[in-house]
Amino acid sequence: MNHRLSKGLILLLLPLMLSSCWSHHELNDMSIVVGMGIDRVDNQYIISIQTVNPGQVSVKKGPSSSAAPVITYEETGMTIPEALTRMTVKAPRHLYFAHLRMVVISEKAAQDGIAKSLDYLSRNNEMRTDFYFIIAKQAKASDVLKVFSVMDPIPANNMFTKLETSDNYWAATGSMNLNRLLQELGMRGKSPTMTGVEISGNRKLGQTTANGHRIDPPALIKYAGMAAFKSDRFVGWLDENDTKALNYVQDSVIQTLGQFPCPDGDGRISMQVIRSKSTIKAALRNGQPEFDVYLRVEQDLAAAECKADLSKSSIVAELKKASDKKLEALLGNSIKKIQKQYGTDIYGFGEAIHRSFPETWHQIKDWDQAFAKAPVRIHANTVLRRVGTILQPIDTITKQ
Repeated sequence: MNHRLSKGLILLLLPLMLSSCWSHHELNDMSIVVGMGIDRVDNQYIISIQTVNPGQVSVKKGPSSSAAPVITYEETGMTIPEALTRMTVKAPRHLYFAHLRMVVISEKAAQDGIAKSLDYLSRNNEMRTDFYFIIAKQAKASDVLKVFSVMDPIPANNMFTKLETSDNYWAATGSMNLNRLLQELGMRGKSPTMTGVEISGNRKLGQTTANGHRIDPPALIKYAGMAAFKSDRFVGWLDENDTKALNYVQDSVIQTLGQFPCPDGDGRISMQVIRSKSTIKAALRNGQPEFDVYLRVEQDLAAAECKADLSKSSIVAELKKASDKKLEALLGNSIKKIQKQYGTDIYGFGEAIHRSFPETWHQIKDWDQAFAKAPVRIHANTVLRRVGTILQPIDTITKQ
């Protein structure tokens, strides 16, 4: 009898050990947020939210097929949580952030500092950490979110995939997610950077669905350069060459393409970079830090406009010399420019000093000031892997 009673009590108590869905939300009660814009006016935030209109992105659309695929809400507040809470009077459903793809920050908001914005984004338990940060260049963050995308009905998804593609095949952009941004903000020897985005074309037409009804869209979202930060504040823009140099130094180049004049001066050579590896070596001279950057790049010949016989080893040696020289000039000139113009270590040279000479590192009070004066030498070693299916340029063959 006691045995049966014990079994009965265990069966009654087992359900108490099961967790319940105390924080669940029905799908019909949620607005899926895919993009967020952060603007600043005076001391207030202007927050923009891009949500998906499910009926317009599904395979079988309803009767209102002319409606926009996304809806953007905008609200003002002293803090980001306040602005989002005020937004409940406009948004008909609970804002759900688990599928957030892009956070767009205006130049003004970035100049004022992004630490307070990141505090909310990192505390929100609905948000994952795989969304990307970008800086709106000469535009409001809300305007960037309102541009209708051509290939993807959801603009935030379009920006996300475009940045991933560009990051993989072109070294003039870079992806920055929440984890990496928080990590770099916590470093004394490395300041963060974020890819810039601008609106190319007619902004008013870009905010209508008509933007996708033409072969040549009147407005496009375009990535342009990178924003440099000192601590958590935006200080200036990097151009295409500066961004490439940054990615080479911090070993984040996957693939890209470079070009330089032919050795004979007639035409240009294009090289497809297929693999890149960089190493920063720190040293002390008279107690002052200095650096050597060793760069090894494997590349294929993409195009040759010059009249050169690539079957000759002397010509290949000339191409290697020219390629080495081009990379050393690209990185060296860009680093000197950033040292002089912005005085912020976006490359991670401070971390190299910290690893190699921790005692010296702790004696440096202002690393950015020390970095601005530190000598940096570039050592490039390019390797030509393949020249293609022909050894001589087409121009040379057709004239034989």
